[in-house]
Amino acid sequence: MTATRRIFCVLLAVCLLFSLTLPVSAADKLLYEFPATEEETITAPSAMMLYIGMQPEQDVVLYEKEADARYQPGSLMRVAMLGYAMKLVKEKNIDLRTATASYSLELFNHYVAGTGLHVALMNFGETWSLYDLLTVCSIQTAADCAVTLAQALAGSPEAFVDGMNALAQELGCTNSHFTNVIGLNEEGQYMSARDVVTFTRYAMQYDEIATMLKLRDWTVQPVSGGNRRSWPTSNDMLRPSCDVFYTYAVGGRTGGTLTETSLVEYGSLDGYDYMAVVMGAQRKDKDGNLTNTAYKEARLLIRWGLIGFDYTTLLRKDEPVGRVPVAACHGKRHLSLVPATDVNTVLIKDTDLNKLTRTVTYTQESYRAPLEKGTVLGTVTLYLDGKEITSAELVAAETAQYSFFRALWEGICRVVFSGWMLAFVILVVLLVGAYAWLTIRYNRRQKHRKRK
Repeated sequence: MTATRRIFCVLLAVCLLFSLTLPVSAADKLLYEFPATEEETITAPSAMMLYIGMQPEQDVVLYEKEADARYQPGSLMRVAMLGYAMKLVKEKNIDLRTATASYSLELFNHYVAGTGLHVALMNFGETWSLYDLLTVCSIQTAADCAVTLAQALAGSPEAFVDGMNALAQELGCTNSHFTNVIGLNEEGQYMSARDVVTFTRYAMQYDEIATMLKLRDWTVQPVSGGNRRSWPTSNDMLRPSCDVFYTYAVGGRTGGTLTETSLVEYGSLDGYDYMAVVMGAQRKDKDGNLTNTAYKEARLLIRWGLIGFDYTTLLRKDEPVGRVPVAACHGKRHLSLVPATDVNTVLIKDTDLNKLTRTVTYTQESYRAPLEKGTVLGTVTLYLDGKEITSAELVAAETAQYSFFRALWEGICRVVFSGWMLAFVILVVLLVGAYAWLTIRYNRRQKHRKRK
């Protein structure tokens, strides 16, 4: 075997060993296959289903299908508009109940006329509170409300669009881009299922939006220039009179094109919430009849989440996960690591928890007192079948108090057993040995001379 081939084999062996010992990539998340039957299956080209945690970082994606594919969203882009609108409201400290805006002929001519989009039939010069504008935008396409709201908050619809695109970049929504605020499908306006989830979760962090997306209808009393009137939600899953009504659906938003329907829906049961996104579902079947495919498949995904998964505690708070050596510490040489809180996640029912594996990583190579109880010292990552489930911070289980005498003794030991000290000892031994050898040799010569 040539030297080149030997080197190649060694490198290959090292790579294989490294791949076997390297923790699973965080991107390799645990997902599930939808339990399809002949009657119940997901035909939409793009979809997602996830458990909704108390905070977005606690969400658990359980199913996805081409989740990064781009689709024209129609009025589903409202989830992005609502989130950015509330961002401006909070930044400018606007009172939605008292602040107002008026619809104008200019807004109609420049942004609404000729689009064919649904409107709330605002009269020119009619004035609404920003809360009413935001609410009607949440439950209806309402192109007139959308441009009125955008101009009031950002100065112009164009500036509002720029803000939505900046928010998309801030949230990491790389498969979303906006060109208008009214929900008109045109080149350059698109979203993906994953980005719809991100924007919806961002918007729902505002209590006002979370409430609005659950409404079945809304009544507006204009501040001036119009009469009191009401609108139902365009989300048929929330309307008991519709054949796609779902008892456990609590909110969402719809959109799409003339040939496709896209929507985001979330449902709740016994305090557990799940969200489903369906993108690009066909509006008509092969015979040209209108269908409710998007609603039906969103319902399938939500129902699967509500009845097919369990909320499971994987690690208890204060349950020792490992321990680390700690220097200069009074009374102990090691410190136990525990999760800061209970480590919980959602797993499909009847999951064998004995198959769970875990890896622990540390914030640094060594630790030294003093360390307070609760100090973050590492992370534990849990896996099932080689795929990441969840991770959690590990903290010190108790306080490590500093000891001067312990630190002094460890310092002495470090010096005594350090490489420099070892080298010094070896050098001294060599010098002593050399001196002894030279002395012996010198004495032998002296004796030899005396004998002569």
